[in-house]
Amino acid sequence: MIDKSEEFRVLKADCIACRKCSIGGCVYEDCPGNVFSNMSLRAKIMVIGQNPGAVEVQTGRPFVGPSGENFDEVVMEVLGVDRSAFYITNIVKCFTPNNRSPRGYEIDNCQEFLEREIAIVKPEIVITLGSPALRQMTGVSGITKHHGEIIPSPRYRVNVLPLFHPSPLNFNDKTKRAAFCQELINLKRYL
Repeated sequence: MIDKSEEFRVLKADCIACRKCSIGGCVYEDCPGNVFSNMSLRAKIMVIGQNPGAVEVQTGRPFVGPSGENFDEVVMEVLGVDRSAFYITNIVKCFTPNNRSPRGYEIDNCQEFLEREIAIVKPEIVITLGSPALRQMTGVSGITKHHGEIIPSPRYRVNVLPLFHPSPLNFNDKTKRAAFCQELINLKRYL
């Protein structure tokens, strides 16, 4: 039987080698554009965003740019834990040209990786950040309508908690930042 770390090693290698679409294997400022998860193997909570940005590509680590810094700050403030408590990944594993939103076929091409990650991690709950991740996990659209609401994902057999994306633009809105903090408090109660 293959252990979890070996499964992740194989999955990461498959992800980095992926060339199913034109963004796979692209280089951005001399760095590979494919970025895998943080591989926090003991995490029970999975956090899923859209796709890596420039800072993520430069570091080879997911969710470490300005939005990731906002996430880290609020999670520490509200939950008293750091990012290692979460398995962090994206619906699309590659940087997109000019950091545009991923196209449908790019999301479809990465679906296999997300399915394998969920099967290995077996999260108690998945937090989606923003509309694209919510739609991929549940088929539901409308982050403003559904943020903070537990939604079952029949496809992935896990409960999903959609949150506003902690982008600087959203976090400049005090109402969205407060909602994000309250929803983390609710997550703590849920767990």
